[in-house]
Amino acid sequence: MVSHEYVANGLRLEHTGQLNRELDMPKITQQYVQAPPFCLQVELCEGCNLRCSFCGLNGIRGKANDLKFMTLDLAKVLIEQIKESKWNSRIEFAMHGEPSLHPDLVKIVSLFRKGLPKKTHLMMTSNGGGFLRSPTELIDGVLINLNVLALDAYENVNIVPKILEKYTGVFKPKHYPKDKQANPHQRRAEGEHDLVIVQDISEATKGTHSSLNNHCGCGAPLNDSAQGKRCAKPFREMSIRWDGSIALCCNDWTGVYKCGNIQYKSIVDIWQGPEFQAARRKLYHGLRDFGACKGCDALSYRPGLLPDQRGNDSLPLPSPRDEAVIAKAVAGKTYTLPVLRDWQKV
Repeated sequence: MVSHEYVANGLRLEHTGQLNRELDMPKITQQYVQAPPFCLQVELCEGCNLRCSFCGLNGIRGKANDLKFMTLDLAKVLIEQIKESKWNSRIEFAMHGEPSLHPDLVKIVSLFRKGLPKKTHLMMTSNGGGFLRSPTELIDGVLINLNVLALDAYENVNIVPKILEKYTGVFKPKHYPKDKQANPHQRRAEGEHDLVIVQDISEATKGTHSSLNNHCGCGAPLNDSAQGKRCAKPFREMSIRWDGSIALCCNDWTGVYKCGNIQYKSIVDIWQGPEFQAARRKLYHGLRDFGACKGCDALSYRPGLLPDQRGNDSLPLPSPRDEAVIAKAVAGKTYTLPVLRDWQKV
């Protein structure tokens, strides 16, 4: 865990001990240090080969083949920052696109495996689109460096059945939630590799893949059903986009709430930074009245344990200075230009 970070008179004492000038940063003293995230979501690709009706991709993409990829150089920057953080977060290749479409898929995944401690849990969630090119070669090439490869078996798409027909590799497929032990989000032991076929999320009624949300209005209309309820995402997850930018959570598809970019600030500094901390004080009290959180209906698992991992701490109500940080974080252009849905055009 990093040490406390203090801000006074526009000067910030970093966790590294260096003193940096932040002329435009509100003067906030942060008393609380957030525990490391359970999960780091890494976006290898923004864009997808599919256009599922429930997906927030429809709110940021006009064309299905408009793809943007994380570069190998940026991946190396991220790997070094993860290593320096000494976090033991689960790394999940997913987010706002189909990771298997990355042109250097095997190489970029191998960079993470070779560059991070052996105990690091690596997983990928995929619709399988990129693996169709060469199922056995690509699945075995990627999964030898992953702990879990989870393939979403969407019922109206024949990708996963085609893959299973052609796959002749060394990994025996497991099925979730039929097999509860195959839960793709459970950490595996070092050296364990599972190929998991996941039931269509739009059809599942149980398991960790059985609930949909409106993706902050990009996937379905906004609603206030979750207003007053805590959200755990900015306490437990950090989502790094293809270009290194970080929004408050993965459901903010357009990137309304901007927290920083790993090319200019480390993941530790961003995680403990004023943007995340101000939002946490809001969401700890169920105040979903700002940025992409306004009208988001995503629910969290065990929110009573916030803000730390055991529910032993507490956070105060947001201050006027927190509101100033939030106003700045949501001001200006979003990370990704939106494509307005029908309900957003009214």
